[in-house]
Formats: sequence, C-alpha cells, structure tokens
Amino acid sequence: MEKKVKKIGIWGQFGDGGPIADGQAVRTTITTQELIKKYGESEVHILNTNAWRKHPIKFFFSTVNLLKKCKNVIILPADNGLKMIVPIYNLFNKVYQRKLFYIVIGGFLPEFLRKNPLYVKMLNKYQKLFVQTPNLKKDLSELGVQHIDLMTNFKMQSIRKVEDIQLNKDENIKLCILSRLTKDKGIEDAIEAVQIVNATLGGPKVQLDLYGIVPEQYKERFNEIVNDHSTVVTYKGIANYNQTVSVLKNYYAMLFPTYFHGEGFAGCLIDAFFAGIPVIATDWLYNKDVVKDTENGLLVPIKNPTELAKAIIKLYQERDLAVKMAKTNVNEAKNYTAETVLEGLYSYLDS
Repeated sequence: MEKKVKKIGIWGQFGDGGPIADGQAVRTTITTQELIKKYGESEVHILNTNAWRKHPIKFFFSTVNLLKKCKNVIILPADNGLKMIVPIYNLFNKVYQRKLFYIVIGGFLPEFLRKNPLYVKMLNKYQKLFVQTPNLKKDLSELGVQHIDLMTNFKMQSIRKVEDIQLNKDENIKLCILSRLTKDKGIEDAIEAVQIVNATLGGPKVQLDLYGIVPEQYKERFNEIVNDHSTVVTYKGIANYNQTVSVLKNYYAMLFPTYFHGEGFAGCLIDAFFAGIPVIATDWLYNKDVVKDTENGLLVPIKNPTELAKAIIKLYQERDLAVKMAKTNVNEAKNYTAETVLEGLYSYLDS
C-alpha cells in the first residue's frame, strides 16, 4: 500500500542561525529533525519565529500561509508568541479546518491562563496539548484545559554506559551548570554556594564551570561576578546541544538552582541523565516531577545558597550516594529518547 502523504507545519523558534543553546530553540529544532527523519523533508514546512518583529506584516501572512498549506500544524511558542498565534489560528482555522497541536515548552502556561482565561476556550479547539510533566497536566486540567497528553523533553544522543560510572575518590571535584546564564537561573546563588562549600571544606575543593548563552542585558554583571571568583568559577562558552553528554560526563554533578518563572522540564536535566551525573536542583515549579530527592538528585529551596552548599557538601562527602544517583539517571535516560517520547505525536499525525 502506498504510504499516505503527510504535510506538517511547524511554527516555532529555531534560533538566529548561531549556536543553539536556549531550551525553546533546542526543543523546536530536535523535534523538527525527528519529524523530518520520519516523514521526509518535503513534508515538513517550517516557520521560524525568531526576530518576527522586524517584519510583522510579512510574518503574519507567513503564519496564515503555514495553516493554509499544512494538514497538521504544530506550534511551540513561549508566552509572548502564544498571545499572538492562538487568536490568529483560532480565527483562520474556521476557514482551513486543520489539525492543530501545541507542544508546551516550559511551565509558564498555567499562570498565563490565569491571567488570560479567554485562551482556555481557544486552546480547547486543539487536537492535543502536549505537556512535559504530570503536575503541569494537573494544573492545566484544573483550569479547564482539555485534550492534554504527556510528552516529556527528550534527547538525540547516546546514553552513557552504566559500567563507565566509577566511584570518584578525588579530593577536588568539578561541578557544572548548563543553562541560559541569568540571575533567575540561580547563577549567583550557585557561585555563592561554592564559596561557602570551599570555606567549609578548608580550601578550593570544588570548582564550578558554566555553560550557556549570556543575554546581552546580563553580560556586564555576569563578567563581573565570574572575574571576582575566577579561582573557582570558569565560563566555558556554549556547549553544542548535540554533544552535551560528552561534555557533562566529565563532571561530578550538575547544579540547577533556577527560580525562572517559566521553568518546566528543563532539557539540561535530561542532559545530566544521559551523561550519568547527579543533579542538585531547586524545588521550584515542576523540577520535582523530574528530580526525585535522594534518588537521582537533591532538591533545595530557591534563593538559598546556604542550603545549596549543604547539598553540595553532602554529595562531596557521600561518594557512594553520588554513584547511585548517577546510575539511576542513566537508567532513567531510557525514558527520554526521541523514539519513546514522540510515539504519541506520531500516532495523532498518522490518524
């Protein structure tokens, strides 16, 4: 039987052509790559929302044209993009009657809908909303959102072998952060915590390496604090999103001290799982759906360098616990491959 032709439109942020490092662009890019792999490049039409404000009228017509040309349209907006795209497609889909899907990136949507309740009715016209965690699904259901399925974040890299994880007996250890490097990602809290740890341990036992994009408005402050703590903190630039496992596997643990308002299921957590290292994260929004305290990582309160330092010291002193968490994360990583995560989306596109 001849394979049925699929036409898929993707409306999302693919970056500006430079290194892709922010979570939204990475998620949009790797999802698109997998759809192209399955359905063929000729059947996947892309509209990059990056810098749309430079040509808003042209972008508006491109947005409508995507709906016109594609049988299935997938949107992956952040909060500002959502304000625009949902009303447009709510109006024009009355004409084109396409199947609409929304892959929710981050955890901002419940708060957005509390402030903009009219969007609930518009989103309920979508075939499916795919969300990243069970508690996010619960929060949206309580707001009246329908047609919700789980679709976690995922990666397209090789998972580290369990047998490669060995007990680290070194006196000095290296930690890392892999995220957008801003204050609300907890960067300054992490640096302060490392200072507390080293003071407690009686020397520079812990080093912290930082990977990620530094937004223009934070660069001056970021450079200042990194330079002020250069004996223990190093900025390592942007890690290629397809090579994070090879980078992270050399670290003792990852820190994720975020209190960013839109946090959902951060891709860096899966990077840590695939790389087989423990995570110390803040108990913020939906992190607890992914990081299970004392099982595959440790959870600490937000904006609390002292508690973060205590967690680092715990892992520093309890090396067997760190190995156990690392191996747990490698086993957990099998749940976050593209084949596993995207199976549900494929079934809807093929129906």
